[in-house]
Amino acid sequence: MNVLEKIGIDSNRVLVFENTYFSLFLYLVCDDGWKEKDFLIFGDRIAKSTLPRLEKYATLLEESEQFMPKPMPKLKHGVLNYFKRKREQHKLFSKYELCIGNAREVNNWTIRTPRVQIEDGTSTRNALVYGDRTRGLLGILTLKEPKKMAKVNKFIMAETVHHPLKQFADKIEVVDFFSLWEKKSLTAKAEILDVLDVDAQQFNSIDANYSILFTQPWSEITKGYSEENKIAGYKKLVEDMGIEEASLVIKPHPREQTDYSRHFAKAIILKPSFPSELMPILNVKVNKVISLNSTAGACFNGFCREVVYARAPSYFKFPKKLADHINNMKI
Repeated sequence: MNVLEKIGIDSNRVLVFENTYFSLFLYLVCDDGWKEKDFLIFGDRIAKSTLPRLEKYATLLEESEQFMPKPMPKLKHGVLNYFKRKREQHKLFSKYELCIGNAREVNNWTIRTPRVQIEDGTSTRNALVYGDRTRGLLGILTLKEPKKMAKVNKFIMAETVHHPLKQFADKIEVVDFFSLWEKKSLTAKAEILDVLDVDAQQFNSIDANYSILFTQPWSEITKGYSEENKIAGYKKLVEDMGIEEASLVIKPHPREQTDYSRHFAKAIILKPSFPSELMPILNVKVNKVISLNSTAGACFNGFCREVVYARAPSYFKFPKKLADHINNMKI
């Protein structure tokens, strides 16, 4: 079943606008005709090494290089260049009848192209339930969306969204991605896995005796926080959970630069270039799934004995602001 046809999309003038492996994977599973679409990859959460793999099968817009690692330059680095890029973005998007993917990140109110949002995890869900932040006059003057979700016509979600806001309730389409994946041919599956640089054979040695640690880019995104403290924190966490290193699988976050093989020599270190949610779809079952507050753990419900959110233990030595954010985040 082609989900796009189900929700009434029959055009090939579609721009796929993606910046996360999870959302990209869900889109590839949704659309049987993904090879006929144009892709614009943006941000810093998809590695540039993914681009040639995607380009083997579909049209990758050369503008992707310009939209990575930041889709737009900062205003303070040059006003003229900033508005020039906004105009170029408007011109590019106006060529298409639809934008699909992480479409709420278009963030340019001059663009009128209809949009379909593919779930990208917690941020989409929280916005559907708690609302989007509203930008003030400065944001509007710099051509940013007053509310990024307002122009999204449809939300394709992997699970039911409980208690969405009234303005979004009729726009949500829940899709059974497990079922969609199972119905795909071996060739179709292999092509999607190739785009994501996944060797399914790597999972054959992982069974219910193993536990998975989902790491996060704390030292990369937090000014003044060291990789040394991050590594020490994860080592202490694994020890406290009673997990032997030889029975540990580590799934790094795509934004991390840490080489975990240097610090956990006996563990299985997975590539960061695929969504964690893919593992249950490939029937990977484990003992424990551990993270501080990564939503990736939720996808293992029914495929593990326990999902553990450690939050922000003191031994990670996080700055107070970051620790408070982790501890207060709704998961």
